[in-house]
Amino acid sequence: MRIRPVLSLAASVAAVMALATPSQAADNGSYFIQDARTGACLLTNEGLLGGQLGPCGNDAVWQLRNLPYGSVQLASGREESHCLGLSPLKISPPPVFLSPCGSSPDQWTITGPDEDGAPVALRLTEIPSLGTLTPADGRATLAGRGAPEWTFTRVG
Repeated sequence: MRIRPVLSLAASVAAVMALATPSQAADNGSYFIQDARTGACLLTNEGLLGGQLGPCGNDAVWQLRNLPYGSVQLASGREESHCLGLSPLKISPPPVFLSPCGSSPDQWTITGPDEDGAPVALRLTEIPSLGTLTPADGRATLAGRGAPEWTFTRVG
């Protein structure tokens, strides 16, 4: 019978697709985005060289907005019209910063287990080749290699 091999192939393809699909890591709402290793929070600071890490508090609240097709925007909890995106500074590793939502690449793909508190990886949807968001030297930059390095902790 040929049905069994076809069903086996279909199950294998479905399993691979499930692993490659971005997860919706969180519902819309307010979150701390934390370095999974240290617990430091991604701050909503201004300036072309953003992405600073520091203590969790009012300056570390992000509004997660789910967008169509599995991507999200990460808006500042202080100024919801500003989102985390790619800085125009041409340095390596590529920095992130806050800018008016939609004015720079600011749509993110979240990959990782669909479990509360599990670490996830963040990658710019429009330019995935830049790497994933990674913590280094007190700052988050786009130099990661896909490892799940961030947790989302609901605020409020």
